[in-house]
Amino acid sequence: MTELTETTPQVDANDGLAVLERRGSVAETYGIPLAVLLELTHRCPLQCPYCSNPLELDRAGQELTTAEWKKVLSELAEIGVLQVHFSGGEPTARKDIVELVQHANDVGLYTNLITSAVLLTRERLKELADAGLCHVQISFQGNEPVVADRVGGYKGGHSKKLEVAKWTRELDLPLTVNAVMHRQNLHQLPDIIQMAVDLDADRLEVANVQYYGWALKNRASLMPTYEQLEETDRLV
Repeated sequence: MTELTETTPQVDANDGLAVLERRGSVAETYGIPLAVLLELTHRCPLQCPYCSNPLELDRAGQELTTAEWKKVLSELAEIGVLQVHFSGGEPTARKDIVELVQHANDVGLYTNLITSAVLLTRERLKELADAGLCHVQISFQGNEPVVADRVGGYKGGHSKKLEVAKWTRELDLPLTVNAVMHRQNLHQLPDIIQMAVDLDADRLEVANVQYYGWALKNRASLMPTYEQLEETDRLV
């Protein structure tokens, strides 16, 4: 790690913007990624047709162990990585997610949870916050339950996501609303933007489908029409 000198300003590790703007870090000096996406598991209660997981999913027994993930986190911190994004599948499907967030915090990493939110309770979310979680990103499949629950393949999923988003802000955690847009929900984009505002989200991530894995297999039902693209251009 870079040794602090009298001319190297100390940065609050919980201030993500300040960390990223810091100059002379190991990551910047050697071209190491500032952030790393950690796919903890392929397990997920949702069945989104645009999922980029491989068609042949790894079973839980094939996942890295808690000790192995902790070693990865420590090594990432040592080489100068600044942020880790816990993803999957659904990262909260792992029983050790709080322990992993705590370890990441202990070694000085900024942590983001990328989640479908449907497995979270308020108590679990508070445990994650107490362990040092810095940010929550919740995926939404639409702005209302008819489309959202159909796309996600999970009854009651949309209402649970709204509830967890509320808990996130109550716990004073920054919130990103993520929405993958495609033929089935692109007409809802204006309402999704408004939903993010209503949820007091700090950030809205409007994403396109990445056509590999399950998304490639289901591309015929996901590719937007020409008319949808024209309307989206007008909105943006």
